[in-house]
Amino acid sequence: MGDKLADQISITHLAGRGLFKLSIKDEVGPFKPLEKLSYDDLKSTIQNALRDRLIKLEIINSNQIIAFLLDELNKNQSLIIMAGV
Repeated sequence: MGDKLADQISITHLAGRGLFKLSIKDEVGPFKPLEKLSYDDLKSTIQNALRDRLIKLEIINSNQIIAFLLDELNKNQSLIIMAGV
């Protein structure tokens, strides 16, 4: 998901993954392992913490990016949950 985010906002994949992981920590806390995240954890992370970070970064099309990521999450939910973020 971080790589898809990176492509959407034109940053490196490493930075995109970092931004996504920071958003996860904001949403579910620092002590929940990535491999224990549920679909609902990821969905709420995208809708809340990641959206907030994109707004703070003044990403103009943040609503479109959030919609895209939620669509990707829905399309790939079994793969994402099995592989970890």
